[in-house]
Amino acid sequence: MLKIKDLHVHYGNIHAIKGINLDVNEGEIVTLIGANGAGKTTTLRAISKLQSPSAGEINFLDEDITKMSATNIVKRGLIQVPEGRRVFSPMSVMENLELGAYLRKDKAEIKKDLEHIFNIFPRLYERKTQLAGTLSGGEQQMLAIGRALMSKPKLLLLDEPSMGLAPLLVKEIFEIVKDINKNQGIAVLLVEQNANMALKIADRAYVIETGKVVMKGNAKDILENADVKEAYLG
Repeated sequence: MLKIKDLHVHYGNIHAIKGINLDVNEGEIVTLIGANGAGKTTTLRAISKLQSPSAGEINFLDEDITKMSATNIVKRGLIQVPEGRRVFSPMSVMENLELGAYLRKDKAEIKKDLEHIFNIFPRLYERKTQLAGTLSGGEQQMLAIGRALMSKPKLLLLDEPSMGLAPLLVKEIFEIVKDINKNQGIAVLLVEQNANMALKIADRAYVIETGKVVMKGNAKDILENADVKEAYLG
């Protein structure tokens, strides 16, 4: 469903992404692992057009989206949950969720989807009138994922969903990601510093170093790889 060919991204004179090839199939969880500054977030930003590629091709659902606007990419069901959650702090939980559906017109389905989000995240229902900026870090991450789900994604890009969360909440977030994938059939491309947890829930994985893919394959095989264990798993 997503195919990336020879992707290059520059920040001025810095060559951040150097010819990455990557794909995500329907129903998969694929994870990108690597050190800070390796190019994982830049790859996601290029896919969702928050950063313009300097070369290469990005194909989603058999359509070239390389030069497409971010709005049109969202309309096609490719949705990103950004690093750092980026909830709208002065707005309520409910308003944040409703903003996730801003491109949709199907009011009855939006109402059903809201109920579904509250089933997945009961804490959001309890806090639906509360300002998003007053939520805990874990609750804000739930809200960011819920807001993305309100856009009816076919592919969800998750950037560091466990960042800054306590270990118990990290486990809960990863269980939610697995549930979204298995029970709702939403494919996931996951960027995550917690390589151990990411590789345990993923089907396939790519290891990125200094803007290049240096290893790819079955996530469980990469989890057992001695070099990966030494570099990323402690």
